[in-house]
Amino acid sequence: MFAFGAVTIFFALISVVSALVLAFLVYQDAPPTTRTTGMDAFHRHLDALSDDSRAHLRQQLRESRERQGRN
Repeated sequence: MFAFGAVTIFFALISVVSALVLAFLVYQDAPPTTRTTGMDAFHRHLDALSDDSRAHLRQQLRESRERQGRN
């Protein structure tokens, strides 16, 4: 009976250690996100737009700035 308990504890310990290692690897694999990363992605997306789409976006930004200026 004692051997059965020791084997069970051994496999439980292996499971816990494996889960911790997996969690650590997933945490380390995620790239850090910063504000500049988001802004770079926005600028890449903006550069990919056509001139007509950019004009519409510029108009929206201009209107947004005007509304913020009034407040």
